Amino acid sequence: MNKLITCCFVTLVSSQLLLAQRAEPMTVTEILARATSVYVSCHTYSDQGEVATKIDTGFISHPQIDHFTTAFVRPNDFRFELRAGLGNRENRYVAWKARSLEQAGWPIGVRQQPIDETLLGFFGVSHGSAGTVPALLLPDLFQGKGLFASLSELKLNGEEKIDGRRAYKIEAWLQGDSFRLWVDTNQFLILKIVQKTNLGRFTQETTTKYRPVVNAEVSADQLAFNPPSSVGQSTVLSALSESSREISTEDAPRLKAFGSSLRIKRSEIDKLRKEKNRQPIDEDIVRVDTDLVVCDVLILDSQGHTIPGLAKEDFLVKEDNQPQKVGSFSLGNSDSVPRSIVLIIDYSGSQLPYVITSVEAAKMLVDKLNPRDRMALVTDDVKLLVDFTTDKNLLKAKLDSLKTRAMNGWLGRSKQYDALMATLNELFSREDLRPIIIFQTDGDQLGDLSGNARSPFLEPYLRARTVTFEDLVTAAERSRATVYSIIPGVAFVGLAIDEQLKNAKVDWQNRQKANAELLRLNNIPTKTGGLPTDLVLARNAEFWGRLQLALASLAKGTGGWADFLEQPEQANTVYSRVLDDINRRYIIGYYPTNRERDGRRRNVSIEVPGHPEYIVVGRKSYFAPQL
Repeated sequence: MNKLITCCFVTLVSSQLLLAQRAEPMTVTEILARATSVYVSCHTYSDQGEVATKIDTGFISHPQIDHFTTAFVRPNDFRFELRAGLGNRENRYVAWKARSLEQAGWPIGVRQQPIDETLLGFFGVSHGSAGTVPALLLPDLFQGKGLFASLSELKLNGEEKIDGRRAYKIEAWLQGDSFRLWVDTNQFLILKIVQKTNLGRFTQETTTKYRPVVNAEVSADQLAFNPPSSVGQSTVLSALSESSREISTEDAPRLKAFGSSLRIKRSEIDKLRKEKNRQPIDEDIVRVDTDLVVCDVLILDSQGHTIPGLAKEDFLVKEDNQPQKVGSFSLGNSDSVPRSIVLIIDYSGSQLPYVITSVEAAKMLVDKLNPRDRMALVTDDVKLLVDFTTDKNLLKAKLDSLKTRAMNGWLGRSKQYDALMATLNELFSREDLRPIIIFQTDGDQLGDLSGNARSPFLEPYLRARTVTFEDLVTAAERSRATVYSIIPGVAFVGLAIDEQLKNAKVDWQNRQKANAELLRLNNIPTKTGGLPTDLVLARNAEFWGRLQLALASLAKGTGGWADFLEQPEQANTVYSRVLDDINRRYIIGYYPTNRERDGRRRNVSIEVPGHPEYIVVGRKSYFAPQL
């Protein structure tokens, strides 16, 4: 009996000691780890919250308050809604997922879109609330390291009550901004976030409050899509339905998988490319020896005029300074060497002034293609709108649907360099003797590439960038594609400062007109503002000039060139010039004397002996095949 009493006493003391140990204050790391565990393991979650934003300008100002709700049932049902706006005008944004179906509801309409893209698209207008909790609930959707892991200089500063609930107060820094976080001491849920952001001369303070509930019943009404209504919504839905219609061909799966190479390593891409080249090809397609090197060159005189009428014997080809025997020769407009053309078209907000006329010009380009030419359409939201086809009616119908989308406010996402990399990795094969890319964009994704600045606000939610601009250049070289960069907007490269400032004013006015037209088409009132200061315009000129220089250098390295689409009505002229350049080239093929398949870069030089004054425009190098 005494032993039993002693044992019970020891057990009681041990329990009290354990309780005492557990009563010790938790560290910040432990609190955040516990919170992460709660969000990732809960069966259901719902909240009603608000975001108050206030900019300190030195004058009295009232914060803008937006409201949001979240509803989630693991594993597949999710809904986030933001109600944002001032006065009598309130805009609704809905991100919705039910099993495999994912949709986005914007003030201008509805479309099918991956939930992660939708939430990141809402990030700015929601002042971060579309990212913070959704990323904790569904961490696999986002490729970044997460909010908690992105915080630095963490400090636990006691406890406070938030709406009657005790909470740990955590102070930290996020990407150089002051960041405070309140976490419930009982359920370890976020109750409040306050972030101060430096906006130059001003400071913006964002306060986000949550009223979270976990593991309670979430009703069907809370999870219902219930998208925002819009005047132009029926038109948008019709256009999107047409543009998302699957093509009933054997290549249809490639439409869905397009862009997958962006999520794998370079070594895996090379492996997939080799496997693709080893696959059997259609009996109707003539097999091409992968050792054949095909160069398309334009021959100009000193005044820039094309030199026609040259023959196979007029050319001297060297590879790494070793003479090569020309094995095949044809003219650029010959149907004997079909062309594989990819049009990458940027239809993001910055391109709005040029979308309509560019689409119409592209349709005229389609009509002028040779019968055996193949064309594919890619958009700056990394979508393969149409895989390679000779069906001109299909190509023009898809271009029309793209124009309809843009004019109803459904714009691209400015991921034009991602679209280019996916095109280079995935679309061309050994059978494409004349791969050509028409790259219509202002290139404003340049800052997102590895080694460049990117949005610090989205940093915790985005995957780490590993692709550099140099990687793009190398990929273009490996593909043997000729790139023509068509840059919508006025030119800034190579101009004096006063000319840059003049063009910056024109550019600003063009974009203001386009935005006003978009708002008018969607029955949204707008006010016309004046020109920015010369300092702002000069910074804009420097920014756009840097982007244009990158696009021009990319095209030049592939044997192509860049041109400017300064006014929308010039689109037909610019596209006609591209096709004319393609047609006027000489197509020269040879089998290199160096038969090593080592994957190394080979330098190529082509000249017309006896005519040192001739200018040869074309690719200067290529990569040998690799086993």
